[in-house]
Amino acid sequence: MRGWVKAEVSDTYLSGGSLRQVTRTMRGDFTKKPWYSSYVLFILGLVSILNYYDRFLMTVLLEPIKRDLHISDGQIGLLAGIGFALMYGLLGVPMARLADRYGRAPVLGAVLMLWSAMTAVCGATVNFTTMLLARTGVGIGEAGGLPTVNALIADYFSPRRRGLAISMIGVCSMIGANLSLIFGGLLNDRHGWRIAYYLASVPGFILAIVIFLTIRDPRAQPSGASAPVAVVPLSVALKTLWNRKSFVLLCLGMGIGSIVGYAQQAWNPAFLMRTYHISPGQVGSQYGAVVGPAAIVAILLGGVANDRLTRRDQRWPLWIVALSFGLNVPASLAFFLIHEFTLAMSMAVVSTILVGLWVAPAYTLVQRLAGTQSRALAAALFMMILNIVGQGLGPTITGMLSDRLSPELGNRSLMVSLCIVSMAGAVAVIPFLLAARTVKADMADANS
Repeated sequence: MRGWVKAEVSDTYLSGGSLRQVTRTMRGDFTKKPWYSSYVLFILGLVSILNYYDRFLMTVLLEPIKRDLHISDGQIGLLAGIGFALMYGLLGVPMARLADRYGRAPVLGAVLMLWSAMTAVCGATVNFTTMLLARTGVGIGEAGGLPTVNALIADYFSPRRRGLAISMIGVCSMIGANLSLIFGGLLNDRHGWRIAYYLASVPGFILAIVIFLTIRDPRAQPSGASAPVAVVPLSVALKTLWNRKSFVLLCLGMGIGSIVGYAQQAWNPAFLMRTYHISPGQVGSQYGAVVGPAAIVAILLGGVANDRLTRRDQRWPLWIVALSFGLNVPASLAFFLIHEFTLAMSMAVVSTILVGLWVAPAYTLVQRLAGTQSRALAAALFMMILNIVGQGLGPTITGMLSDRLSPELGNRSLMVSLCIVSMAGAVAVIPFLLAARTVKADMADANS
């Protein structure tokens, strides 16, 4: 059996034929134990929790970090935005190629250890420069995280189950972001922001060891040989993805829309602290407790809706994403302009549900448009756009705009800058609707 599987892999790659039979063979070999794919999903979910916890811990700690390090809103925007996102986005593709070629599970364990170490370094920083370098290090490590997670999900789950599996990863991501608000805020109030960073780094080292010991790459040669898995040349893979117009337009729309999402995710806690004069711990326990469950509901709802509606029409993933960003614009503006805490929390729930609907449809569509051999690459390209454009520019533009408006508007400058940036969600709808015109043909090409 081992020799037959190995020969099957080699013949298929050399001939350029369909990988469907090989994928079924390898998956069947590794999933004889019915619980193993669920175990893999569980571990990948924990990775996603830590990924988002470590990445967004800064959002609830912005105000104390700003005071202790004596930095401006513009510098805070750089730390939360481009300082992290540039290396995260640029290294996503080479990290994905390493994962595609040398094994997704080993690469995932290694990058998890790297970003956990750099999270601890964040707690030891003494000024803007050292914090920027530490945040860059976290970005370098996390660059190999979620693209590899998404590729492993596609390896272990069939297209019919993939949407729900990816939505579960999205749920775990939101759990991580929410826990960073709650525990980060509480730890800051009791022990200071540095302790919050130190403690955040510990679970990653433990989980990395578990990954090294228990997670297997379904594409690996069962004989245990160390030879790399053959992959499509990078130039060919990039050209193929570029020629699929719906993939390009999806990335364009998500780049614009993610400017809004990342700006709000980075700055909403600071907005609440300045507007309602509450502490980081109060933001975590009140705002975090509201938006966390709402985000989980949104991602699960998006996953279920995507799986069901796609059976009727393959354009539905793009329509769901368009609705998500378009409807979130008025909900976000209401959240910023109400200035009554209870009503603002209600609108935060509405906005969170709307903006969270895109996660499962978009990530599932990326995997369907990628084809079998370039899944991690496609996910990395997609996330590079999200992070360099969205996370890189969203918090940075918002912080700089707040600094620019501060002499005239005072504490209201952050609120006004968030309202301006939120309007970009309406622009993002256009590429999604255009992508729906060609998505059927592009998916047929990916499956051929």
